[in-house]
Amino acid sequence: MFGKFFDTTPVDAFAAWVVKEMVQALPPERIDGEAKQTVKRREQVQERIRRHAENLATTTPLNVYQKAKLGIRLADALDAAGYAKAFSKPFAYEVMTLVAQAASKRP
Repeated sequence: MFGKFFDTTPVDAFAAWVVKEMVQALPPERIDGEAKQTVKRREQVQERIRRHAENLATTTPLNVYQKAKLGIRLADALDAAGYAKAFSKPFAYEVMTLVAQAASKRP
């Protein structure tokens, strides 16, 4: 009865993908840089994450538990990758917001 409710497989895969993208494009030591290239990379990563979040939200209906798990999983994975908590928690919240907004546009 609750099997799919607690299934976080798509959320876990999405969080892993986001962390991989972040580490490749903006390693923890370069996240706060204001160089032109860093700003450009940040914008590119944000756009890729936004598109992927919209895809997740439109193809997979997420319940409250899965959305909460996304935020926790993402913040923890970013912490483990070396990003500061001052960055990882707000970033995870921002990604959760993107997913929620995309889900609300779902027909």
